[in-house]
Amino acid sequence: MTKAIWDLETPRGRLLPAFAAGLVPVLVALVVVGLLLVRPTLRGLDHAQEVLSAATELRSASRALQRDVLLLIFDEGTREKTGARLEARVPEFRQLADRLGTALDPVDPEKARRIRETHAALADGVQAVAQSVQAREGIDANWRVQQEKVLANEIPAARTNDPIITQYQAYVTASLGEVRAVLWICFAVVLIALGFGVASAAVVLRR
Repeated sequence: MTKAIWDLETPRGRLLPAFAAGLVPVLVALVVVGLLLVRPTLRGLDHAQEVLSAATELRSASRALQRDVLLLIFDEGTREKTGARLEARVPEFRQLADRLGTALDPVDPEKARRIRETHAALADGVQAVAQSVQAREGIDANWRVQQEKVLANEIPAARTNDPIITQYQAYVTASLGEVRAVLWICFAVVLIALGFGVASAAVVLRR
């Protein structure tokens, strides 16, 4: 009985080789398509989403910091609470800018450098306002620091980050389209490989 399983001269003995002949082309097609098409496309999509997420979060954090700066200057009743919040948020803001810079470094080191520089200057400006408020310089002095150190640095920071958001939104959309196209290609290749596999299995069974 054992011999019959491997005996190519009998129909039963040809079943396992026929199954292998039918399966191998499909497996090879999946591996090749996965390595050459699916994997690079998914990696590109992951990178675009990583950059977009960091850039969007950075813009949101920048706006939150600027709102807190205004509260710190003008709302004396919540000043202590706002100051404590700023003290925690500024280091997080710096880390977020560095995270975006790290994501951009492999593809655009110049943009990464500009992101780090402009947002570091903005973070320094926020800290300068906090120090001015703590020193009880007065609203006029605090407002002047806000204009010179925060608003003046917010503009170049936004002009650096906003185009990245627009650019990578387009990248994500395009990458999603590429993923769908690659999946259709993968499906077509598997069908073709399955056809070769069925043909190969038929040849083995008819032997």
